[in-house]
Amino acid sequence: MEQVKNTFEYYYKKNYDRVYRYIFGKISNVHTAEDMTQDVFILVYNRFDSFDPEKASFETWLFVIVKNKLKNYYRDRKVLVDIDDPEQYTEPSEEGFEDDIVEAEYLSRMREYIADALEELNEVQQKIVVESFFNNKSSKEIAFMTGQTDVNVRVQLSRAIKKMRSYFEKNNIEWEM
Repeated sequence: MEQVKNTFEYYYKKNYDRVYRYIFGKISNVHTAEDMTQDVFILVYNRFDSFDPEKASFETWLFVIVKNKLKNYYRDRKVLVDIDDPEQYTEPSEEGFEDDIVEAEYLSRMREYIADALEELNEVQQKIVVESFFNNKSSKEIAFMTGQTDVNVRVQLSRAIKKMRSYFEKNNIEWEM
């Protein structure tokens, strides 16, 4: 039976795997990615009537929901500590433990900053940065994946890095890339 375009079922079947892979690529946990993907499509189902194809494509609208879901996921995972409660602190049992905590907190903040900076990029630039820096793909491999030339991938990567640098500078965040 042929699916009718512009129905929830059509878009669900067309985009489920893509959304799952995107979320899994961001969090690398199968079960959480499956749960989040289902949550995204529940939201899409509940808000399907509000989708306006004159404002944006379905995929653009869908990925706004996906990215907001991921932002909420990262925000909700933050560990908050009451600095006025001394009982929350214990003496480190191993040498260097405090340094590990400081480094872990720093890395956590940097992940958030990088995620925010990636939001400043278009979808192609995001993919190129992620594949290059997080998946250690060469520009030739990325060119094959994206259907672009090797030279264009390098140009896009350079532009993306400039945009990310600008974001970090604008927000007074020190970093090295």
